[in-house]
Amino acid sequence: MSRALTAVAGISLLILLLILLVGSSGPVTDRWVAAGFVGETAGLRSTDLRPAVAPLIGILLNEGQYGGSATSSDGRLQIKWLGGETTIEAPVEWMAAADVIHIGDRQWKQKIWIRSLSGEMQIADRYHEGWVEWIPESDGSGWQMIERLSIERYLLGVVSREMSASSFPAAALRAQAIAARSYALFQMEARGRGRSYDLRGDTRSQAYGGTARVPKPVLDAVEQTRGQILLWQEKLFESFYHSTCGGQTCSAAESYFIRDVPTMPSVRCDGCQGSRFFRWSEPVPRPHLADSLAYLCQGTGIHLGEISTVTAVGAARSGHVPYLRIDHTLGSFEVDSKRLRTILRSRGDHRLRSTNFVVEPSSSGFLFSGRGWGHGIGMCQVGAQGYARRGANEIWILQHYYPGVEIRSLW
Repeated sequence: MSRALTAVAGISLLILLLILLVGSSGPVTDRWVAAGFVGETAGLRSTDLRPAVAPLIGILLNEGQYGGSATSSDGRLQIKWLGGETTIEAPVEWMAAADVIHIGDRQWKQKIWIRSLSGEMQIADRYHEGWVEWIPESDGSGWQMIERLSIERYLLGVVSREMSASSFPAAALRAQAIAARSYALFQMEARGRGRSYDLRGDTRSQAYGGTARVPKPVLDAVEQTRGQILLWQEKLFESFYHSTCGGQTCSAAESYFIRDVPTMPSVRCDGCQGSRFFRWSEPVPRPHLADSLAYLCQGTGIHLGEISTVTAVGAARSGHVPYLRIDHTLGSFEVDSKRLRTILRSRGDHRLRSTNFVVEPSSSGFLFSGRGWGHGIGMCQVGAQGYARRGANEIWILQHYYPGVEIRSLW
């Protein structure tokens, strides 16, 4: 899950009720010295209102110019647009260009909707039961592909993608459903309704795999927690989670500078000890580190010389390193560890599984030895798996990783 960086929403359930009744049509700061968005606490208290319906949510599946194929379980696809509709045979190739979308031998310049005439439709690696829409960008640069559905249906595609139903116990799946529902509702309110979508369908928000072919344990987990969310002091908050913490989660205040959400502190975790990412090491050759740093320095006025040392700066108590000091023959600078982690992978497939590491010089470059996988904030998914296997229920799991939370049913 990506992890948009805003603080506690503090929305009232009265405001949330209005959102639920009308639906939703809308959908690190970078620096060499500091990083991270910091939100505000609105200070609005919740009420005891119980909305009766789940809200609609818009998921951005893709954007820009791209192409692919669409298949249907019954071999037919239905396409609708303002003023008409048609049925075509599947599979079919499509291409979203700058100002026109091609599907088979036809093309459109206006918003269209597409679905399987009956059964399920597959686009890329997602399976969809309902409509998917393509919306032209206002500047003519491409198309947004969006799915709109009930948040409860959306959660089926999140939980099944974020956790394996075959290896995660039911309590862990239920904990995931509640955390993911809370995160989604926070995003819907915090980002407002000015955009055409609410969340992305990938780890920049939450991984989403569509609503078809969902395993029964996931169906049960979402249904059994229907409408349940996490509240801290009567406020909805951004309930981060990650794969593996490596024994100690990271405080949101220390990693993302979200200082007004005490319910995401650093907590001990012995549930993820069996993970293959509990401990890891990654050698990074000196040329590749230099290439990645040079890429990050573009436009900053920094000219990179030969790298001499790499030193952790401001390590949190959990071991997470927010910045690295780079000493080189032309000077020194600090780089955001999260950005470096991303660039190292994209420019050479060297994976720093987390920013919880120590770095040492090696014969070929630098050796990163670390713990865990992900940003380390909030619920450790593999830890939840471990605790559930020992008999913990979802309430215990969630209150362990988010101390002081209350679980409330909204619908």
